[in-house]
Amino acid sequence: MNRANNEEIDIGISGIRKITDIVKQRYNFDLNIYAGTSLKRRIARIIQNNELKTLDGLADTLEKNPSFFTTFQTQLSVEGTEFFRDPAFWRLFRDEICKSLKNNHSKIKIWLPGCSSGEEVITTAITLKEAGILENSAIFATDLNDYIISQSPKKVYNNSILEISENNYKRFREDESASFSIYYNAKPGGFTFADDLYKNIDYDVFDENDTKNIKAVNVIICRNYFIYLNATYQEKLLELFSDKLIMNGFFAIGNKETISFCKDYRKFAIINETEKIYKKIAP
Repeated sequence: MNRANNEEIDIGISGIRKITDIVKQRYNFDLNIYAGTSLKRRIARIIQNNELKTLDGLADTLEKNPSFFTTFQTQLSVEGTEFFRDPAFWRLFRDEICKSLKNNHSKIKIWLPGCSSGEEVITTAITLKEAGILENSAIFATDLNDYIISQSPKKVYNNSILEISENNYKRFREDESASFSIYYNAKPGGFTFADDLYKNIDYDVFDENDTKNIKAVNVIICRNYFIYLNATYQEKLLELFSDKLIMNGFFAIGNKETISFCKDYRKFAIINETEKIYKKIAP
C-alpha cells in the first residue's frame, strides 16, 4: 500500500536506533550526526520513495542488499532545489565578497562541503564569472559518496526548476531583462551548463578525517546544511572549517541557521547578519 505522506510511516526512537546501528555496523556511517527530527523525516521519505512500506522493510533491505546503501545515503543528503536560491545572498557575495577577493588575492579557493546535486556549485561559478574572478578561482565541491559526486559534473537538470531559477537570476541581477539562458543548453527533458563553468571545479567525496588536499581556503559556502545536523556535529564542522579558512576568510551559512552556540564562533566577525556571512578574525 502506498503511503499518502511521510507522517503515516511509524518511526519511533527504537526504530531510529535500529537503523542507526545497522548503518554504523555494516557501512561505518554515523547517522547520529543528523538532528533527530531531520533524520526521522528523511528516513520516512526514503521508505516512501523506495516503496519499502515500513521501517522494518528498510532495515531488512539495508542488511541484505549492500548496493542499496548508495541510494540510502544519496537520498539522505540535503538536496539542492534551484539556482540562485536567496538572490540577495548572491548579490552580496558578488558585490562585497568577490570584490574583496579580487582586490586582495591573485588566487582564490572556495569550498562547498555539501555540493549535493550541484545547483549551489554552478551558482557560485556563475557569480564568480560575473564578478570577473572565475579564471583565478578553484572551487572544491564535496559530498558524502561517489554517486553524488559522479552525477554532479555535466548533470542534466530537470526543466521543473527552470522557471524559478530564471526568476531568481533576474532578482540577483536586479534586471528583468537578464537572461539565465546564456549559461545553459537545452537537452531532451532538461538542461545542462557550458563547459567553462566546470573547468575550475574539483569534485570529491567528503571525508572529515582526510581533508589535507583542502587548505588555505578563502571562502566556505555551507548554506542550509547545518540546520539538519545535531549540535555536536555542527561544533565539529565549524572547528574544521575554521581550521581550513585563511585569516580574513569568509564563511556563509543559510539565513535561518546559526553558529552562535559553537565555541569557535568567537573566531568570526559578522559581515552580514541577515545573510549569515562571517569573516575569520582569529586563529
